[in-house]
Amino acid sequence: MAKPLVDELDRHIGQRLKKLRQREGISAQALAEAIESTQQQISRYENGHNKLSATQLYRIACALGVPVSWFYQDFTPSVQVRNLAEEPASYEKAQISEGLASVSQLWPRLNAEQRAAVLRVIDAFLI
Repeated sequence: MAKPLVDELDRHIGQRLKKLRQREGISAQALAEAIESTQQQISRYENGHNKLSATQLYRIACALGVPVSWFYQDFTPSVQVRNLAEEPASYEKAQISEGLASVSQLWPRLNAEQRAAVLRVIDAFLI
């Protein structure tokens, strides 16, 4: 089986991984040990020579204390992928329901000033 080709997103993730690891003062060896890999494999990810599996990306994110989505920040693809879904994905609907349920549970615990502040924050995002 042929090795999957590395693309611009893989290189972007690798660059962000390297910058974060170095900024936090974590050696490639220490990261490798934390995720049960090798220092050489971490270097291959960082230098864009190998693709990261979803499992490894998740483990790396946990080890470095960032959400998986952090690795995708500031990425602008050169080729757009067409969205085939006509309706919002069911997971988006579920996220909305979960978010509203959380707000419903927490809202009564807020005082009037806190409630007003929450509404101002929401308004700021809608502008």
